[in-house]
Amino acid sequence: MKPEHTSETTAEVCNTPLFREDATSIVLEAAPIGIIAVDNSGCIVLANRSAQDMFGYTEEELVGQPLTVLIPEESRQIHLRQCANYTRDPHVRPMGSGLNLSARRKDGSVFPTEISLGFTETPQGLVSVAFVADVTRQREAEQLRDTMIHTLVHDLRNPLSAIRTGLQILELEAAKLDSDQQTLIEIALNNSERMFRFINAILDVNQLESGTVVLHPTAFRIQDQIAELLTALAPLAEKKAQRLLNETAADLPPVYADASIIARVLENLIGNAIKYTPENGVIRVSAQRKAGDPNKLRVDVSDTGPGIAPELLPRLFSKFVVGKNKERGHGLGLAFCKLAIEAHGESISVPNTGTTGTTFSFTLPVAE
Repeated sequence: MKPEHTSETTAEVCNTPLFREDATSIVLEAAPIGIIAVDNSGCIVLANRSAQDMFGYTEEELVGQPLTVLIPEESRQIHLRQCANYTRDPHVRPMGSGLNLSARRKDGSVFPTEISLGFTETPQGLVSVAFVADVTRQREAEQLRDTMIHTLVHDLRNPLSAIRTGLQILELEAAKLDSDQQTLIEIALNNSERMFRFINAILDVNQLESGTVVLHPTAFRIQDQIAELLTALAPLAEKKAQRLLNETAADLPPVYADASIIARVLENLIGNAIKYTPENGVIRVSAQRKAGDPNKLRVDVSDTGPGIAPELLPRLFSKFVVGKNKERGHGLGLAFCKLAIEAHGESISVPNTGTTGTTFSFTLPVAE
């Protein structure tokens, strides 16, 4: 039964009906974000008003042009490979998916962007739709924040070093102190060490971001490294009655990477799994040849924890992002992992997370 409306109300609501095509056009033009549609040949078929203003082109100048006119020249080869991969496996890619992307305006200037991708099938073939946001101000704010943090860290490091040295000297004289004084020195020294690790983590991440870290790759057996780390971290797992399982094959070929940096990546991932997995949980570490690519190994670290909140996933590998867990850290471990793996030309991802646990996965090249 249809609801009753007064003629006055009906006139207000339904006097100007819109066809679906008209409504779609209005939404596209009113959207405060750039929207660009591209056909399966890589040519632009639609650019809304925000996209025109963002890139400095008119609609007539954009439609029919290859999408590469909006891509910086030095990024075009990478872009073409990404397009080919996306065409083979079209999927929705959310905004802030961890990619550092940039775009090119008509005047040649380049600016940082965040891009979300979608797709639709049409009678003429697949059409990909990019939702483009100019994040210049955001990046400038992040750069300012990073500069301030870097300055503060360096200013803190010297006095903290002096404090730690003084505490270490007092610790050597602990026999002359009573038990309460010894306990206070131990607490102060532990906290100074914790602060030192935090400061060093910030410096490490900043160095990786700036590309100033020099890698020293060698051929080594990842299975041996995993076994050593699981043995070293076993006491932490035992405190929570957790099981650490090594499911790595013994006959894997050596990888070619910086062994010390990869060890830190694994230590971060396994340590996080122990931290966020409840008592009696299980942490599994495995390594195997990557499916479809015998020149790479894939390493997985899985847990039976509560999973990762969906709202954290797009920013999971960013600095200072922490969850709501009571055991949360400073939010630098995963940022370090991502930058360290990418410095090797490889990738890290979270292929699985949910209420039954989370898996972190990264790749490494097989040594020739």
